[in-house]
Formats: sequence, structure tokens, C-alpha cells
Amino acid sequence: MTSLTMILFPAALALALWGGAMAVSGFRQGNKLKIFSAVGAFALLGIGGTVLMEFITRPL
Repeated sequence: MTSLTMILFPAALALALWGGAMAVSGFRQGNKLKIFSAVGAFALLGIGGTVLMEFITRPL
């Protein structure tokens, strides 16, 4: 049986790595679109983490 965190943790890690690579690439090239994409990826991670923690800490 798989849990929700077993599925979401690798996806969140991949998204964090992708966002970090986009941020570094955007800063090096001066490309604002890549920087905004990285900010959006980190915002998505933050929102997803907040929702996941809400469901984990909610009493049954």
C-alpha cells in the first residue's frame, strides 16, 4: 500500500530541483521569465506543503 507522502515527496523534490535550476539559469542569463518560473515553482511547493500539512495535522 502506498501513502500520499510516498507519491508526493519525489515529485516535490523534482520540482524543487527544477525550480532551483531555473532560478540559477535565469540569474546567469538575466532572463526574467525563468526567474518568475522558478518563483512559481517554489510558490506551488509552498502551497502544496501547506495543504498537505493541513491534512496531516487535522484530527480525525
